[in-house]
Amino acid sequence: MASIQTGLVQQKRVTRTPFFVGFNTVNQPNPPYSLTNLELVKRDILNHFATPLGSRVMLPSFGTRIYDLLFDPFDEYTRNAIIEDAVRVVATDPRVELVSVDVFQEDQALNVIMVVLFKPESVTDNLFVTFSLKDRETF
Repeated sequence: MASIQTGLVQQKRVTRTPFFVGFNTVNQPNPPYSLTNLELVKRDILNHFATPLGSRVMLPSFGTRIYDLLFDPFDEYTRNAIIEDAVRVVATDPRVELVSVDVFQEDQALNVIMVVLFKPESVTDNLFVTFSLKDRETF
């Protein structure tokens, strides 16, 4: 009869240093408030979209003008203006590349759906941004 010897197999645990580390309190009531890599990049882009164009001190080109287009009729001109602004916002972040963008209107909101490529790890992810009249009242 053959004997089988069992033993623990040691696995080398590889801990990767994050490419990007940042601070975020949005939707996080308790610590930790840090975000890394893709989640941080997505939060930074969403923060850019949440800022009306020209509202940042000393950064007049930071933000989006999509909130100004909420009351315009959703025609081809408005749709192209939204896509153009979404492309401009994503292009300001060198960590990502825009793969595709689409816009559609639903009730009293404009929805922007983007596919972005996270360059350091070559990972694509979806990014959904909703601009609604209710959100506009907070600014």
